[in-house]
Amino acid sequence: MNDLNKTYPLSISYHQITLYTGSTTPPVIDWTDDDILQGFATGDRGVSFEGINNGKASIIVTLNRHEPPSSVDRVITVPFTHSSDQVYLTSVMAQVLSFSIPKGDYQLTCYISEHPDQDLYYFDFQTA
Repeated sequence: MNDLNKTYPLSISYHQITLYTGSTTPPVIDWTDDDILQGFATGDRGVSFEGINNGKASIIVTLNRHEPPSSVDRVITVPFTHSSDQVYLTSVMAQVLSFSIPKGDYQLTCYISEHPDQDLYYFDFQTA
């Protein structure tokens, strides 16, 4: 399990990052044209965010912290409910990161900050 408030590397592919619950196997989330325009797609057990670039990225997950990076290129907030012991985060063909987030209803905000060497994805779970 990964710790909150720390930075982890993740290789982004297919321009998507998925956060989900239930099992370590990510759900299949189909993207519609509207989803592409809004920058995210939701599914049964999770949400996929559009990544700015493929390649190396830094990931930070926080709980009720709401301290975004100083430089932000995109912000997306979605409702997120989960009833398992962990939240998982991955990209296509990447390792799965897991975080202990208490069961409940949240407003999940994804802050994306583009950088020359690797982008930063900061996910904050705010208790709803």
